[in-house]
Amino acid sequence: QGGGEAELKNPHHEVATEVLVLQGRPIGEPVAQHGPFVMNTEAEIQQAFEDFDKTQFGGWPWEQEAVVFPRDKGRFALLDGMETRPPP
Repeated sequence: QGGGEAELKNPHHEVATEVLVLQGRPIGEPVAQHGPFVMNTEAEIQQAFEDFDKTQFGGWPWEQEAVVFPRDKGRFALLDGMETRPPP
């Protein structure tokens, strides 16, 4: 509520930074949140976890639950078969 100010500083001046600012009006409904799920009630959160456990929301393409990469691989993103890495 009410306007406020925020100051953002980019410590990496040679690298462009993108910022996404979102705003919205309060919806006047209860909010329950746990992990990646946001619902109105704890019962809905529990149902979301149960649904996820059953379906994996579309499936998981790997044999194991968690894909683990070697620690020395570092951070990367894989999109359309191409790996990209953040600037150093």
